[in-house]
Amino acid sequence: MPGPAARSVLGYNLGRFALFVACVMLGYLAGLRSILLIVVALVVSGVLSYFLLARQRVAMAAAVTNAVTKSRARLAERTIAEDAYVDALEQADGPQDVTRPDR
Repeated sequence: MPGPAARSVLGYNLGRFALFVACVMLGYLAGLRSILLIVVALVVSGVLSYFLLARQRVAMAAAVTNAVTKSRARLAERTIAEDAYVDALEQADGPQDVTRPDR
């Protein structure tokens, strides 16, 4: 099951895609064809999504920020634990040069 950040990103992108498809269909019905249809649909769906999907965009940004913050905190904890482990090894065996293996 995806986390809240993945669900927010997926929901926002599905909303953007649905707006794009709706704009393509409306443009096609209005008589637009070829590359002009795609360009107009991209521009119109982009403008519409700015207003219609503002709440989803804010929720997605908050969820992604929260996920990144948690990930960075876990990384910092692991780094501290690894540093403590290396310090304990150095104190137990005495100082060693870890850059060059003993032969």
